[in-house]
Amino acid sequence: MMHLFKHTAKFFEHLNKNVFYLASAQVFSMTAMNINIITTGLAGFIIAPYGWLSTFPLSLQFILTMISTFPCSILMSKYGRKRIFLAGIISISFGGFLMTIALIQRNFYIFCLGSIFLGIGHSSSLFYRYAATETVPKSVQPKAMSLVLSAGLIAAFLGPYIYKMSADLVLNSLYAGSYFLMAIIQLIAVFFIIRIEIPIPPIKKHGGRKTIEIFKNPSMIRGVISAAGGYGIMSYLMTATPLQIINVCKYSISENASIIQWHVIAMFAPSFFTGTLIQRFSVERILVTGILFYLLVVVVAFLANTPDQYLLALFLLGIGWNFLYIGGSSLIVSITKPEEQGRVQGISDLIIFGTVSISSLSAGLAHYTLGWDKMVIYSLPIMLIIILANMINIKK
Repeated sequence: MMHLFKHTAKFFEHLNKNVFYLASAQVFSMTAMNINIITTGLAGFIIAPYGWLSTFPLSLQFILTMISTFPCSILMSKYGRKRIFLAGIISISFGGFLMTIALIQRNFYIFCLGSIFLGIGHSSSLFYRYAATETVPKSVQPKAMSLVLSAGLIAAFLGPYIYKMSADLVLNSLYAGSYFLMAIIQLIAVFFIIRIEIPIPPIKKHGGRKTIEIFKNPSMIRGVISAAGGYGIMSYLMTATPLQIINVCKYSISENASIIQWHVIAMFAPSFFTGTLIQRFSVERILVTGILFYLLVVVVAFLANTPDQYLLALFLLGIGWNFLYIGGSSLIVSITKPEEQGRVQGISDLIIFGTVSISSLSAGLAHYTLGWDKMVIYSLPIMLIIILANMINIKK
């Protein structure tokens, strides 16, 4: 017991109040996004004019996140993290209220408009993980990032629970209650964000390296490809899972929520020790471990024909995502100077969420036209790219 206490105390050593405020805000932001991810494909299927457009609103969110990341990063460099974080929270809440109205009125276009506001707002919350590293010693930056992302573990329980209890809350408007509560929950994050104190990074006209020079760095290439490819594959399979579970397999809303819940738990539970594992075994080994988990996912998902087997596939997918996303993000942070943060983080997340946008959009189309088995196999080429990026020694 004493050993566990010492290990816990060591983990939190050097982590300041900013990290804990960001982690707390992340709980509510991730809870809101979990409700959104579980629900949007299903809600889209109800009100979309065509079945293959069911995941378009979710893809629209990822597209707007992709488009907004770079401007968001530049604005943070100019005005500071706090102001842009608060603007993002308001944007997500407003989008949630619009989507509530859209479902009540069965208006697909208003639903898509709400998705646009969600996507723009979500782009700011992606920088919570980077912000957590900016006021702690370099040696504990992976731990700070891991702690912020580990907040998703609480969201893994809150999100599906709120989804289940609110799906039919509004009479004759399935899922409208879920979006209304999502908007309210997101606003709670304001209480924590207003308390963070992160200085604006110095802007040096002649400071830092050229952008092309930074992105030619082998570590940057591995980091971006691992984070983008890992997030893209996760989004591709996770977006299609509710469609497969509810519409094809005819499992219950409760079973769908449980599968997504355990997936999200697997995404964020490892965050408590991923930073420590990176320090102990190296980020390269963690990335390779993430790849191995993904290869196992393909086998399990392809053979799945029971709720437990789908749950196992999504659980393994979550662990693989954690190692690839945190590992890749850690590499990006490790080679970036303070005056380079705005443009480098913005471009990196632009690439990451460009990949996610394409993946989520293709998920609905692939599931609708090819079916689950074939779409799972089609994830292998992206895995091959991640493997090559991590196995081949890229030289300038």
